[in-house]
Amino acid sequence: MKKLLTILLAALLLLSAAACTKDQDPAETAPAETVQPPSQTSASAEGPKTTEEPKAEFKTLGDIWDFESPGYGMEGDQYARVFLADGVYYRAEALIPQEVSEKLDAIDFFDEAREQKEKALLTDLPILKIYNLSEVMLSQSDLNALAGKTGQDLLDMGFVPQGSYGFNETEKISWASLDKGPFTYQVDFTEYVSVDDNPNVAEVIRPLTVKAVAWDGNLSQYATAADFDINGSPSLADYEAMFEAPERVFYPIPEIPLEDSPFKTLADVYAVINQTDDEGGTPAYSYGMSDALFAAAFEADGACYRVEAEIPSDISAQLDAIDFFDEKRDEKYEALLSPLPVTRVGDLSACRLTPAELDALAGKTGQELLDMGFEYGSGYSFWETTQFYMDHGLFSYTVYMNEKVPEMEDYDAVLDELFRPMTVQKAEVDGIAQIASDIDLFW
Repeated sequence: MKKLLTILLAALLLLSAAACTKDQDPAETAPAETVQPPSQTSASAEGPKTTEEPKAEFKTLGDIWDFESPGYGMEGDQYARVFLADGVYYRAEALIPQEVSEKLDAIDFFDEAREQKEKALLTDLPILKIYNLSEVMLSQSDLNALAGKTGQDLLDMGFVPQGSYGFNETEKISWASLDKGPFTYQVDFTEYVSVDDNPNVAEVIRPLTVKAVAWDGNLSQYATAADFDINGSPSLADYEAMFEAPERVFYPIPEIPLEDSPFKTLADVYAVINQTDDEGGTPAYSYGMSDALFAAAFEADGACYRVEAEIPSDISAQLDAIDFFDEKRDEKYEALLSPLPVTRVGDLSACRLTPAELDALAGKTGQELLDMGFEYGSGYSFWETTQFYMDHGLFSYTVYMNEKVPEMEDYDAVLDELFRPMTVQKAEVDGIAQIASDIDLFW
């Protein structure tokens, strides 16, 4: 199978959904509470005693299918299933033959009997490896010994942030869920700090002192990972990579010399975007503004432009003084900005896909469009035709697909899976994308 599929306990999903717990009532946030596992064995100094041969009673996936299962994962030809039997957590692995993989891929994602059909295809597959996960679960005495260590010490020991946390200096909340191997633990800290939205939890906890640690009753996603190692743990580097600043994208917009541009001041720009047609409509445009720069993207006489003007500090101060809710705010902005000289003009038209390039998209799959740099834009429509509104570079496009989408309650939940195998019927230019007026656009 070419796709990656990982399904975890509903409890895990709920935990992740509640990740940003910053303004919680202290009374609702208890210290790390020991959750007694069904059967707990501390990892000894000699290392875990891992079973890599199936137990006598566990020969096929069918033998373990009816046990409680916190999750399973499929990637390539590997299948891994975690289950609880006789108070012990196990991970069982099997290989998926090509013919079985093809049949699994052929099951309709929306088939109500999908789970039963998958079971029928997988149940006879032999278990090739089985791991006793409970043998590497840290005992409560092991966890108690972590008190007094720093967050950095835990990271050095292989603990990795799971995604759930609660930090609020005012409310005296300080905890984070950390994965180590196949299990997740709640760690309470002595110091209280406040954090912004979506913090790098590893960075937050590094200087903090551990107060208490307990197993929170959940298994980590690592328990079903394709690269699972019984003595390993999730990758801290992979976690922190999510917080690295993305590399700036350079847009090769041809620059028009100021002397050749029809826009000398921002008054010339306003003259274009304030035009009205017979029905009172105005041209589509967008603009961005910082303390020092104004940028607008718009169409004029069939061509598309990005125009910039530098904002002097005295004008910036006057703009800031305008009440956001002033009914004449836009007019006051225009009066202050119009006299400013244009400092840079870009020809956006050169960045638009040509009619020939649009025609060449017919027959391509959604996956191929994504590989070409198309991104999901302002939405979709599945009413009479299947339409996706996509962005590509500095322009937006409507992409019509050949396939019809069945009615369902939540399209967003499966949008990507719907789009990737579909095929393009045609594509049309909608207009300039919002990013074209971004103040920080690198061009």
